[in-house]
Amino acid sequence: MKKILFLLFVFVLLTGILGMANLFAKGQQEEETPSKLVYMTPSWGAPSEELLAKFKKETGITVEVSTLSASDLKNKVMTAAAGKVNPADIIFVGISHLGVFGSAGILRPLDNLVSDEVFGKLYGRDSFKIEGKTYCVPLYQQMVMIDYDKKKLGEIGLTGADIKTWNDFENAALKVKKQGILEYPLAFAVRHWSWYLIALSTGSNLFDSNMNPTFGDPNSPGYKAYERLINWYREGLISPERLTSPNPHPQFWAGQAVFHQAWQGSLAISNNPKKSKVAPNADYLLLPEQHYTWGLPAGLAVSTYTKYPKASLKFINFMVSEDAQNFMYTTNGMFPALKSLFRKLGAEGKIEGYKVMAEQAKYVKTLPYSTPWFAEFETELKNGLVRVARKEQTVAEAIKALVEYQQKLKKEYE
Repeated sequence: MKKILFLLFVFVLLTGILGMANLFAKGQQEEETPSKLVYMTPSWGAPSEELLAKFKKETGITVEVSTLSASDLKNKVMTAAAGKVNPADIIFVGISHLGVFGSAGILRPLDNLVSDEVFGKLYGRDSFKIEGKTYCVPLYQQMVMIDYDKKKLGEIGLTGADIKTWNDFENAALKVKKQGILEYPLAFAVRHWSWYLIALSTGSNLFDSNMNPTFGDPNSPGYKAYERLINWYREGLISPERLTSPNPHPQFWAGQAVFHQAWQGSLAISNNPKKSKVAPNADYLLLPEQHYTWGLPAGLAVSTYTKYPKASLKFINFMVSEDAQNFMYTTNGMFPALKSLFRKLGAEGKIEGYKVMAEQAKYVKTLPYSTPWFAEFETELKNGLVRVARKEQTVAEAIKALVEYQQKLKKEYE
């Protein structure tokens, strides 16, 4: 009898323990649905109030959108990473921040959370990989391009087809200035992106296969591109305002430039008469000479420290839905990552400049955004260009310092 009672006791005890274990495991697997998520983004990554209301209706979750400048977003994310706290549940990641965010451990790897089927619907998964792991769901694709004002270029007797070299480009801008058509014909910043455009399209890779700079030689296309950009500023083709306010886009949309450092999808704004005085005269220009450009896509990431990864992914999936992707394209000219929407817009004739865009897409190089040192390199590059423009340094001094700085950074992270 005692043996039977003992066995019964053991059975009841084991049943209770197993039941508790199952409950614990179930609790671990099931994520509580939050009442609110926080999404941190620059203004151009923000959804409309209507979209947010739609998401809340579908899920019961309110999304608080924290809109910051790109630099403030980076600083806030990196401060949170240092303190191992959650900056936001969902984080907008421009490609230029991928390496530094990834090395800080603030982004949650998504390969085991997001299905290949979801990634398969989108362009650009490989752009957001670091050492084989995917850290973002692509939000939009973005080649860096040039658009221009056909009407103003026509006033000096030229068309876009006449601009085959950077000398052609420069001479056209000088002619526009000398004829008094525009004071500052180039809506370009004295910044890294302008340099990349010129350097890549004239044959530079900027770095070799071992990530050592190739632009230190005065005879290299990268070095000459740096000189050319500074000369444009000193010739008065670029406004002095671009040193302190580098965003060139409002200048072009105000009808105050003939050429504009733009992006894939920019014509959605440049040819919108409600947003641009250039409309309907804007068109893309295939980059001169060897034509090469690079991509500046963005993606959405889940914070390592969020309590709600699954709910966060629901919102990310919503942001790559057709409605949200279409809003971003029509409102901010962000070219959709969603393949089906790209095809639909193309079939409906809503992708302006498609012919030039398709040709430009044949000439895209990759910059080392996934490395942990590239963001710091870019900061020094931007600061150096401004110093040279202000005659605080020569081109030779700035490039020498930049090469040495990059080599030092690279060693620190190896």
